[in-house]
Amino acid sequence: MVESICHHSLTPDLKDLCQMVYLILLEYDEDKIIDLWENNEINFFLARIILNQYRSTRSPFHTLFRKFQERSVGISVVWDISEADIESIRRNFIPWRDK
Repeated sequence: MVESICHHSLTPDLKDLCQMVYLILLEYDEDKIIDLWENNEINFFLARIILNQYRSTRSPFHTLFRKFQERSVGISVVWDISEADIESIRRNFIPWRDK
């Protein structure tokens, strides 16, 4: 659902968005979630959460993930490492990342 709403494949940012949606659902009132499910309104509810989180500049998703990413400097900039070297490090030292 996140991929279709955001019109992107499931990038690391969108995976973070999925986790944020799960967190919001877990914190939401259980009776209201059940009511949404029984009235067949849960898809609309999820779509609104995703859109609000993705588009808003004040959402928890934006403040936790996008702002951090905007203000962070990549390792290649700090240590002058090529993208090929970074991919090699990911493949050899972080094998669980792509699974």
